[in-house]
Amino acid sequence: MRNFKFAIFDMDGTLLDSMPYWHNLGRDYLLSKGKIPQDNLIDIIRSMSMKESSKYFIDHYNIEGTVDTVINEINSFIENQYLYEIPCKPYVKEYLENLHSQDISMCIATATSKDLAISALKRNHILQYFSEIISCDETGVGKSQPDIYYLALKRIKASKAETVVFEDALYAIETSKKAGFYTIGVYDSSCSESLEKITSVCDEYIESFKNEIDRRK
Repeated sequence: MRNFKFAIFDMDGTLLDSMPYWHNLGRDYLLSKGKIPQDNLIDIIRSMSMKESSKYFIDHYNIEGTVDTVINEINSFIENQYLYEIPCKPYVKEYLENLHSQDISMCIATATSKDLAISALKRNHILQYFSEIISCDETGVGKSQPDIYYLALKRIKASKAETVVFEDALYAIETSKKAGFYTIGVYDSSCSESLEKITSVCDEYIESFKNEIDRRK
């Protein structure tokens, strides 16, 4: 693995086993509003920030209220899962501890709201490893654009050359790579259909954090 001083971690699907909770969230929210979601809804909103997906619901499904109102309503659907249920993926804590012991500075770059991210990271006892928790809400765009990665560099006072990005989703991996970041793909079952493309795009690929711990010893 490439030597690095700074690491930008995606959270959902990379560190937390949360994608099953997100998979039907948009559909369930629209159904609660009496709307019939399109069959490919998950593919449409997958790369959006919360602000972007909330605006999409307002524009395309005539959901009443403001973007902030819709965000709050969606968050209420999944809040309990972040507060009480969503676990780390296997060996995540041990891997982060390994990086921390090597004085590698780490931050989170997530499409999830900052409050929910902090709650889940704290409950899983890994919040202390991260100097910054950055949400796409702060940039106004999702990870189809590289804004959050550049904001992360600024916050952690790092250069691109000494930083790596960890992501599980193909679209985010592609964004990171196109922006010139050294990008490490992380296996998640939600992205299994894109696995061949993911492994061809990223610089390195992690199938198991346990294997990476053993490699870095």
